[in-house]
Amino acid sequence: MSPKYQNNVLPELSVETSFRRTHKKLETRFLKIWFAECPVMTSLGILGKKWAFPILRDIAVYKVERFNQFLSSLPGITPKVLATRLRELEREGFIKKTVIKNNPPRIVQWSLTEKGIDTVPIGMMLAGFGAKWRADIVFSDKKPRMMNEIFTQEGMDFLKKYL
Repeated sequence: MSPKYQNNVLPELSVETSFRRTHKKLETRFLKIWFAECPVMTSLGILGKKWAFPILRDIAVYKVERFNQFLSSLPGITPKVLATRLRELEREGFIKKTVIKNNPPRIVQWSLTEKGIDTVPIGMMLAGFGAKWRADIVFSDKKPRMMNEIFTQEGMDFLKKYL
């Protein structure tokens, strides 16, 4: 049930934040409700940090689950940065660490949580954007591709569940 509003301006809410102060007089286009803070900026958090999305992508798409596999699949990432991002992603609830073997050599695997799985369609949309608008960099033939050209039917079905 959508709130009633006139002239496409949503009703005021009681909590005043800097985001609300700067946006409350703007007309809305797609929104049904007001936000106390910007959900995009709030959601970025760890996801906006370098290497966070590629780590989540590698777990989801390429089944990378071990520290050394990440180092191999992400050229340019240092072990220190990788360890930091894995800790941050775990702390924020995007991934979980499972210790397979605790005594040396220690074996640890990483997997997505439900929250992490919810980032997969975001990554797919970003990949689709890059395939269309950055084709000159993404593809050797430099030809743009549509989503259904880069994802399997299983991938498209997965994405449709979130749209």
